[in-house]
This record gives sequence, C-alpha cells and structure tokens, in this order.
Amino acid sequence: MSNALYSLAYFSRNSIVGTADEVQANIAAILRTARRSNAQSGVTGALLFSDGCFAQVLEGERTQVETIFETIQCDPRHHDVTILHLHEIEARSFGAWSMAFAGIDGVSVDPQLQHDGMHDLAGIMAQDAGQNLLASLHSVVHRDDLARRADG
Repeated sequence: MSNALYSLAYFSRNSIVGTADEVQANIAAILRTARRSNAQSGVTGALLFSDGCFAQVLEGERTQVETIFETIQCDPRHHDVTILHLHEIEARSFGAWSMAFAGIDGVSVDPQLQHDGMHDLAGIMAQDAGQNLLASLHSVVHRDDLARRADG
C-alpha cells in the first residue's frame, strides 16, 4: 500500500435551503463532521463557501481522500459536484488544519469552530493551494454563468 499524498479539489453548489441561520448551522455541522473524520483519517484541507458554492481541497492518502469525497458526493447539501483536480503531491498545503474554513459571503460560523486559525479569505489566500482553489472556483462559476447566458 502506497503512502503517497494526494490532493483532491472539488467545486459544488449549495443545496441547503432555509434562513441564513439554518444555512450557518448546516455549514457548522459540515465543519464539525469534517474536522472529526478528517483527523481520524489523516486528511487535511480547506473549505471555502462563497456565493452559494463550496470549493474544497482534501489532502492525504488516496484511499482516505476518495472515501471522504464519496461521502461528500452523496451528501444532499451538495449538488453539481465537479472535481477540479486529483493528483499526487509532495507536501500538504493545509497540513496544519483538519479542515480550514473561509466563508466569503457573510456566512459566519460559530466562533468555536474558527479555532483553526484560518477562518477568513486572507488565511486561505496566504497559501498557494488556496489561491489555486479560489482561482478554480472563479473559473468554474464564470464558465457556468457564461453557459447559462448562452442558453438563456
């Protein structure tokens, strides 16, 4: 069994319906679950929530990363899940966080969940992987917006 590290990044659209407080509670639940299961699996990463979309990077052994991603794909809070990349890496970009979080569009979470030291866009943007994640998110959203305009 290989101990090679892999990075998987994906984009998905938010399926959580309800008030801002209900959306916030769901995202807080996602973070609690991710941090617990990622720590048990040796997976690290970052989650970005912006404009009704999620973008996330998962890092770890391929089997563990794929197992967690399979759970995400089956989660009804996500739809239009799109893999941005899956490739081997030499080192983790988010090794200090079981799941760092940045909410850009006014969705804040329980301050107790912000203890990881990366709770804002500036924290994620300080990492190369975070910059790539945000660039990929913007690219996918822009591509989808162009496709909708062409269809409309």
